[in-house]
Amino acid sequence: MSASETRPQKPGEASPSSARGPGASDGPPESFDKSWGEPITMRVEYGKVREFARAIKDANPAYAGDGALAPPTFLMTIAHWIEGGMGGMRNLKLDYRRLLHGEQEFEYLRPIRPGDVLTARGRTKDVFEKDGKRGGKMLFVITETEFTNQRGEVAAYSRSTLIQTEGAVQA
Repeated sequence: MSASETRPQKPGEASPSSARGPGASDGPPESFDKSWGEPITMRVEYGKVREFARAIKDANPAYAGDGALAPPTFLMTIAHWIEGGMGGMRNLKLDYRRLLHGEQEFEYLRPIRPGDVLTARGRTKDVFEKDGKRGGKMLFVITETEFTNQRGEVAAYSRSTLIQTEGAVQA
């Protein structure tokens, strides 16, 4: 079936034109806002670092006691502090029913320890489209969050790849 042909819509399935949410156009946006979003401050607390290490079942002694380090994925806890995502994606209309978390990457430039006060700011780094095999076109959105410590040093970057399918995945 070609893209110009129509087929009956299955119950609960979004039409191809609405796969990216209301008001979205076909294809990747020609331009998108690459600017950094509003900063968010996060205090790294010893109790939260310890709880996080226990939650991920990592008994590494580096995550306990004086001089404890935050576990590598600890920065994901900022998701509980923010509403609507970290900056950048504000001008992209995404359909969360078709959104997949494709990849997560952390780049550490400095250790993160209890007592640090991190300022995070996010942006959309890239948006592109690829043909999929079973669900039509896929829209890829690469986001980046920069974490700066209380001394003004960039401590880490977190990068995420979000993938939005055009339609329901066909078995």
